[in-house]
Amino acid sequence: MANESISGLARIPVERGCSACRETGYRGRIGNLELLVLDEAVRDAIRERRTSREIRRISRRTSGLVSLFENGLVKAARGHTRISELLGVLPRLDGVRPLPVLRRLVGE
Repeated sequence: MANESISGLARIPVERGCSACRETGYRGRIGNLELLVLDEAVRDAIRERRTSREIRRISRRTSGLVSLFENGLVKAARGHTRISELLGVLPRLDGVRPLPVLRRLVGE
């Protein structure tokens, strides 16, 4: 299994395919989710009509929001997806936290 990395954050496995998976290295689907917790700080930001970017920053700081991109990185580190897929479809709105921090936030 080869590896790829993103910004030196982690060495991530690159799956190799076979005829059963149509040379993709994957079988089935897996969800990549983001949960915005409506704590008091986020509610206040919504009431004040702050931008979505500001609301995300507040949620990240107050309730540990893990972005779709960050959650995808954790899944890539597990070998469930590829970084190239993340880079092609997911926005990178804020700085990406280190993989050990992300793993802790998603409960690994």
